[in-house]
Amino acid sequence: MKIIAHRGASFYSPENTMSAFKLAETFNVDGIEMDIHMTRDKKLVVIHDKTTGRTGTDNFEVKTSTFSKLKKIDVGSWFGDSFNGEKIPLLLDVVENISEKLEFYIEIKTGTEIIDTFCEFLDKNKAVKNNITVISFNYDTVSELKKVRPDIKALWIVQYGYNVQVEKNMYKKVFKKIENASLNGISTHSELEHCIKMAKTIKESNLIWNVWTVDNPFLAKKMLSLGVSSLTTNRPDWIMQHLFNVD
Repeated sequence: MKIIAHRGASFYSPENTMSAFKLAETFNVDGIEMDIHMTRDKKLVVIHDKTTGRTGTDNFEVKTSTFSKLKKIDVGSWFGDSFNGEKIPLLLDVVENISEKLEFYIEIKTGTEIIDTFCEFLDKNKAVKNNITVISFNYDTVSELKKVRPDIKALWIVQYGYNVQVEKNMYKKVFKKIENASLNGISTHSELEHCIKMAKTIKESNLIWNVWTVDNPFLAKKMLSLGVSSLTTNRPDWIMQHLFNVD
């Protein structure tokens, strides 16, 4: 089971910043997870929310702002004084400054309007293309991306009761949608009941299975036993210590 650092090592550093990604790299993780939005001038920026207010010193809507405006915002000081001056990185900044040995789990937080710009990014950064796995709650986004770029690994993020209705045949419907879009797998919330019920079909379908966000060693061990492909965590060092006896 691969260990993926959620928004970087976000238990110790401000999420989705170069500090968080660099720290995760020192923990010898298998990959890092990050969230992307697109600015008004079509720059791919690494930030979770639609707006900058939660983590930034100013509050702007990402999609209606230029990157020149967003890059002036401090997104580190909310976490601690030692991170004052941390900036919103471009996706390009991350892939150029983090080891190519790592996998990049890129969560697209928008709709399909980002796809053309994202494909341009892939074409300009072919060296890291095979390291990238795209994930999204938006089924249309991952299915459309898979149509135009079948060479890219794409997973649909599923959370029952959030973006998938809780109903009698919900698991069957989810797997059918994954098959219809030729997706490579699924990213599921770490609710143990659902994971247990899905495990057999996921394994038989030979799908990539990512689970998020697990900071509990007991739960991580359960996911390992279920055959999860990759586990996303805010505390990769802590989880690896308990799973693999890594110091």
